[in-house]
Amino acid sequence: MVINTLNTIFYKLEKEIFPCITSTHPKAIMSLRKIYLFFILSLFFLSPSLQSQVITGDFYLRDFIYFDHIKSVQFGHRNLQQSFPIIDLNSGGSLTLSFDDMEGGDKIYTYAIVHCTRNWERSELEDIEYMDGYNGEEIEDFEYSISTIKDYTNYRISIPNDDLQWNISGNYLLIIYEGDDDDKIPVITRRFMVIENLVTIGASMENPMDVSTLRTHHKLNIFVTNDNFRISNPMIELYAVVLQNNRWDNALENIQPRFQNASQIRWDQTDVITFPALKEFRNFDTRTLRSTSEFVHSIDITYDEATVLLHLEEARTNRNFLSEIDINGKFVLANDDFNNDRVRSEYAEIIFTLDPPYRYDNDVYIVGKFTDWEARESYKMRYDEERKLYIGSCLLKQGYYNYLYGILNDENKINTEIIEGNWYETENEYTILMYYSEYGARFDRLIGMRTITSSR
Repeated sequence: MVINTLNTIFYKLEKEIFPCITSTHPKAIMSLRKIYLFFILSLFFLSPSLQSQVITGDFYLRDFIYFDHIKSVQFGHRNLQQSFPIIDLNSGGSLTLSFDDMEGGDKIYTYAIVHCTRNWERSELEDIEYMDGYNGEEIEDFEYSISTIKDYTNYRISIPNDDLQWNISGNYLLIIYEGDDDDKIPVITRRFMVIENLVTIGASMENPMDVSTLRTHHKLNIFVTNDNFRISNPMIELYAVVLQNNRWDNALENIQPRFQNASQIRWDQTDVITFPALKEFRNFDTRTLRSTSEFVHSIDITYDEATVLLHLEEARTNRNFLSEIDINGKFVLANDDFNNDRVRSEYAEIIFTLDPPYRYDNDVYIVGKFTDWEARESYKMRYDEERKLYIGSCLLKQGYYNYLYGILNDENKINTEIIEGNWYETENEYTILMYYSEYGARFDRLIGMRTITSSR
């Protein structure tokens, strides 16, 4: 949260206090940004609350957006906006990352990948051991916004490509830099996985053994069959990772098997693979700004701004379960008003209001995939003492968005239970990743994946 606050402050300094530097001396502003990054990364080492976040060099080894003028970051299979960024080692497919730069114009953006361990630490491999090609190639696919209130430039890159390919499985990080080799800073980092499908993963949903969580949590059992792939000692060489709705912030990691028999390796520890079930996601739709949609109260468009006011909402902790269609916390960028929504979509200031039963002890945030499930300053709600409401706003591109309200707890993690509650009938996606850490090997292989959906 400290870094997000500093991002906001620095961006305001660029645009308000140093306008002449920003417009006439891009090299100077790049130097200022490098000094700024050095400062915030120094704070990281001094702050115990940030030391749980994995970092290396000048970037985080997790999904992160480093500056507020970078918006609408999406990463997955091309033309499949909701897809998980995982790709088969020998599939011949590709992953596409796109983002908008709200400063407009054209800039030098380059990209690189690094190989990581199953714990999202940088692996000991050199570039040549996990990739063919070169890091540091420039992103050449970009377009300027057309006839929009807010000017922006959209950038897009697909990997692998003619300049860069990977040759082993495992965890990877894609880094987008602004600037050239001598003067570059990270602006986006995104996790992705390369998989070898060598084992078959089975999974089932079961009721938790703990009766106190019977109606609020989901429990998974996992088993693996490896008839065509020999694993010498699966009890210490296999590690499962389970994600709820493709989230890394609450993932269960490094889960080892409980036992094996002649045909299966099983994970069925009592309530170990258990998640709060959440509630169905809140949503709003701004694919058109010509008329209001469900959950949108009003739309106001002037020559320099579009504003969307959502309906007043309430806490759902004790509300009965209501089955609704959602996309499990994701978002889809789309524009029903014009073709080519990549550059013809508007950005609107979305206003959220929450009527709470009381003022919460800790800060309230809007969270979802579009916030990277982070407690970011730009998505923080403020409490209006006079109206006894929480109010928040953020700038978002036209589309369909899922979100929840969360509270930043004392462990610096987002907790949605206090405002949203949990109910066992909620539909969630659970993705199981199977890592093979062979004794003596220098990297962790990703050898299987399975996604299941909890039933209503």
